Amino acid sequence: MKAVTEKLSAARDYIGLAWLAFVLSPTKTPIANCERCRMEHTTPAQMEACECLTCHGFYAGTLDLARVEEMLRLYPNGLLAKRTGAISGTVVVDVDAPHGIPTMRQLIADGPLPRTAVQRTGSGGYHLVYKHPGAGTRIMSGAGKGGVGVDIKADDAYVVVAPSAHPRTRQRYRWVGSFSSELTPLPEYWVERLREPERPARTRRLPRQSVTGSRYAVGALRRQLAELLDASEGTRNDALNKSAFALGQFVGAGMLDQESTAAVLEDAGQRIGLAPGEVRRSVASGLRAGARYPRAGQP
Repeated sequence: MKAVTEKLSAARDYIGLAWLAFVLSPTKTPIANCERCRMEHTTPAQMEACECLTCHGFYAGTLDLARVEEMLRLYPNGLLAKRTGAISGTVVVDVDAPHGIPTMRQLIADGPLPRTAVQRTGSGGYHLVYKHPGAGTRIMSGAGKGGVGVDIKADDAYVVVAPSAHPRTRQRYRWVGSFSSELTPLPEYWVERLREPERPARTRRLPRQSVTGSRYAVGALRRQLAELLDASEGTRNDALNKSAFALGQFVGAGMLDQESTAAVLEDAGQRIGLAPGEVRRSVASGLRAGARYPRAGQP
C-alpha cells in the first residue's frame, strides 16, 4: 500500500534525526492499551519501560524502524506521529487555525518565534519545531501556553507528522521546506516561560499508620507511595487514583487490608497538597475499581 510505504519512508527520516516515531489511531488518538497494560501500568516509569508495541501513547515512540513497520502493518490507516520533548530533542509550537494565526504573526513580529523547521498541519495550522534546551530542563506542554490558539508540545507530548492526513479535513501534513537541517534553539523567552518549576522537597517517609498485608503487597504499597510523592503538579490527583487502583488489586486479592491501605493513601494524598474531599473520592474510587481486578499468582 502506497500510503504505508510513504509513512515508513518518512519514519526512517525522522528516526535518522533521533525523533522517536510511533503510530496513532486514524482519529489522532493513541491506540488503546492492551488489558494487561491498562490494569498494571499506572506510572510513567512503568509505561516508559513497557515493551508492548503500541500501548501508552507517546511512550510507544521508538528509534527502531522495524517496530514502526510492524505498527503500520497492524494499523495501516493509523497516523504517523513523533514524541516531543528532551527525549527527541524538540519543542513544537503548535499553532491552531484560524484562532492561533494572529497570535503567531504577533509573536513573529515581536521576535519570540524565529525562523526554524515548519510543518503545515492538515487543519491549516502550523508546527514550529525548535531544539529542546536539554534533559536538565523540563519544558511544560499544554493547550494555550503560547497564547490564544497556540499550544506547546514538549516533554510528555507528541505531534502528528507528515505524510499523515488529518482525520477531519483529509488534508496531509507537510513540511514547508527542509526539516532535516539544524533546528533553531528554543528562544530563552519560551524557556523561561515554559520551564517546569522545581518542586520543593517532600519527605518520602511512609505514613505512620501500619498496613496489614503480605510482604510482597506491602512492598508494592511502598513503591506506589514513593512514586506518588514524586508526582508533579497537575498530575497528582490522577496519580493518586492510579495508585489506589493498583493497590486495590491487592486488596481484592486479600493481600492488603482495605481500611489501612485507604488510610495511608489518604495521608499521602494530603501531603502532596490535594484537598481532603478530593483525596477521599480518588482513593475510594481507585480502590473500588482495582478490587474488581484482583492480582493473581503473586508471592
